[in-house]
Amino acid sequence: MALSRARPDDLPKDAVLITEDQALKYQWKIVTSWDKLGDVWSLRYTPGILSAMAAVTGAYINNHYRTKLRLGGHGRLSSYLPIVAVPAIFTMLSHKFFIQRPILLNPLAECPVCIQVRSAFFQTGLGIVYPTILAPIASFMFATRCYTYRLPSVTEAPREVFNLWRKLTRPIVPALGTIICIQALLTMFLTGQEDKQNFKLMLRMKEIEHELEINHMPQRIDF
Repeated sequence: MALSRARPDDLPKDAVLITEDQALKYQWKIVTSWDKLGDVWSLRYTPGILSAMAAVTGAYINNHYRTKLRLGGHGRLSSYLPIVAVPAIFTMLSHKFFIQRPILLNPLAECPVCIQVRSAFFQTGLGIVYPTILAPIASFMFATRCYTYRLPSVTEAPREVFNLWRKLTRPIVPALGTIICIQALLTMFLTGQEDKQNFKLMLRMKEIEHELEINHMPQRIDF
């Protein structure tokens, strides 16, 4: 059965009223049980793909600063959790909640470009900007604590600390620019596919519902 929004005055007498959480659960049940993977692949796999991209980017940025500051194995787990794992998790959750939820519950409510831009913003912010800010801070902290690199005092010579950060960051600036462009474009493409496939899925559900009505078959919905 296809879901649809309507004003209370426009509802048919036999309409089944459900909450947004129930509607989202029902939509996901359709997506995960759909027999043709090619029709719903973006809805199933986009959050995981975006999360993986954020994790790889975080690991790349973290490894760069750790290598420059000769940290070796010092604080490896403590730095990887906030810089690699946290962005990956929050990238997936933000896409599911702020992108997929509106697409599934209220299709055609926003322009596709707006949804794509918002998705790219979350991806680049959580998957690239956040680890780029946190990685040098964590690496500087561990380098000072473990005495692996001679660092100027933040309180006594903040300009020297800033110059060192700029010196260490300059080599990866072109790579970061390329990563931002690739991830933003790929995220917009995948989000566009989600919107398109959800719309086609909705049309197909309407067709199935119409066929059931013609054949006088009972319809059942489980939550």
